[in-house]
Amino acid sequence: MAAAPRTATATATAVLLVLSCMVAAAAALNLTTLSFDDGFSHLFGNENLIRSPDGRSARLTLDRYSGSGFISNDLYDHGFFSASIKLPSDYSAGVVVAFYTSNGDVFQKTHDELDFEFLGNIRGKDWRIQTNVYGNGSTSRGREERYFLPFDPTAEAHRYSILWTSDHIIFYIDDTPIREVVRSDAMGGDYPSKPMSIYATIWDGSTWATAN
Repeated sequence: MAAAPRTATATATAVLLVLSCMVAAAAALNLTTLSFDDGFSHLFGNENLIRSPDGRSARLTLDRYSGSGFISNDLYDHGFFSASIKLPSDYSAGVVVAFYTSNGDVFQKTHDELDFEFLGNIRGKDWRIQTNVYGNGSTSRGREERYFLPFDPTAEAHRYSILWTSDHIIFYIDDTPIREVVRSDAMGGDYPSKPMSIYATIWDGSTWATAN
């Protein structure tokens, strides 16, 4: 895991995250990679976050008491953020898995955020993924866009990446761009521009996600 910093038992669902901030680029660019403990900290979920022995992956689980999640130890002022994610199989309606950047814990009313959100699935239905873009707390620009996935994300891990620069944002699935947001004068200060942390979480969104 690398980038340039600026400043319990599961009852029904589980997700395996193989995390790598710029790991794909690391080999080509000869960047230093970090272990999980060097790059991230446990956010919530008690024993529901399980690190792999080699420190290169983490398993997030959700039970009837709590989900789980983690946060990067550093804030990042732009970058390329990527995670190889295998989603919960079977019936997972209402289970939200998210891989995202945010500074909401620092700027509660003017926060920036870039999201991949998986909204759970009803067995036999196509999986949907949602991307979100928030800048300076604004909810009037670049909000949610949803897409059907052309594959089963529970069968094997797929790579989900976010490129964030001062001029544009691109969301990728397995190196294929699916959404681009280009900064414009009309956006004013509503473009994500403040340093953000990296998060991964699994939680109960059954009041709204999938089909409520």
